[in-house]
Amino acid sequence: MMILNPADPPILMRNTIYCLVAGDADQAAIETSINEMVARVHDYVPGYRLKQRVQFETFGPGDPLYIPETGKFTGTRVTVMLEVAGAAHYLPAYAGNLDIMTSAAKATAEHIATHTAQTTGATT
Repeated sequence: MMILNPADPPILMRNTIYCLVAGDADQAAIETSINEMVARVHDYVPGYRLKQRVQFETFGPGDPLYIPETGKFTGTRVTVMLEVAGAAHYLPAYAGNLDIMTSAAKATAEHIATHTAQTTGATT
């Protein structure tokens, strides 16, 4: 799906991620894990960042979340809001979607090349 936004100046790429965690959620562990992953992605996409702190919303038996075609959910909804600014080397900073794909492909290729170099000639 492509959404064209006529905003001027253009806005940066933003994504919102929702995750449902059944039962008791260790919010501190979840937030730590998300922050660590954001830092890992930021290593190869410098414009990748959390837009705000991770949000948690708990739904109990008395106030379940209703999900169409699924039913009632009790547990925790985790919401993560991200923003990606492009490096603006060749494309504008608001083209973060292209930067993240290119940077991820480059990081993956480097990982494969390193692994290949380390295992070439290795015996199994």
